Amino acid sequence: MDVKFDLVRIGKIRKNCTSEKILKQNVDVLRNNIRYLLKNEICSNKNNQLDITMIIPAKGFNIKIRIQNVKDFHLRKLLRENFPNTIYKGKLDTILDNIDNQIFK
Repeated sequence: MDVKFDLVRIGKIRKNCTSEKILKQNVDVLRNNIRYLLKNEICSNKNNQLDITMIIPAKGFNIKIRIQNVKDFHLRKLLRENFPNTIYKGKLDTILDNIDNQIFK
């Protein structure tokens, strides 16, 4: 299965370079873990592709994923079971307000 990620940053880029490096590493680790988990899964879409939105927080280093746009119930359950602490529980308006923010330096 092909997994595509959209990145959204809540707030502005941090001035601390070390914090930015940690955030980049956390994004890469979560991205690779999700791809590895879903590598052999089959999506109900005709093109076998899944789009996931990753949210970079304004404070802290825990990257979140938004699974509300995942239509396949089996894949949503699989993501919820394997990544329970990374599920975004905020409002969609927050994402839409920050969609044009710069992701990384």
